[in-house]
Amino acid sequence: MKILIMIISGLMLTACIKTLPAVKVAEEPMVRNCAYVDTISETIDSGKLWANQRHNESQNEILRRAGNLGATHVVWVYNYRMGSAAIAYRCDH
Repeated sequence: MKILIMIISGLMLTACIKTLPAVKVAEEPMVRNCAYVDTISETIDSGKLWANQRHNESQNEILRRAGNLGATHVVWVYNYRMGSAAIAYRCDH
């Protein structure tokens, strides 16, 4: 019984751990020799801003989309409460 409780606790702890995004945030000089992938923008529904909306939801969505495109780095173009935009790059180094 004790082992079962430890296993269940371990599984619950593992499920709660947030994984780090594979895409890194960079500055323009850091991606000078990298390949351009795409310019990604994301906006938040303005009606959701009043309902305890997280401020970084658009950032997280851009990082997720950049990762799905195979990008390794993003450079933020703008980053506001209503939305964000970034340029995605793939760096081999």
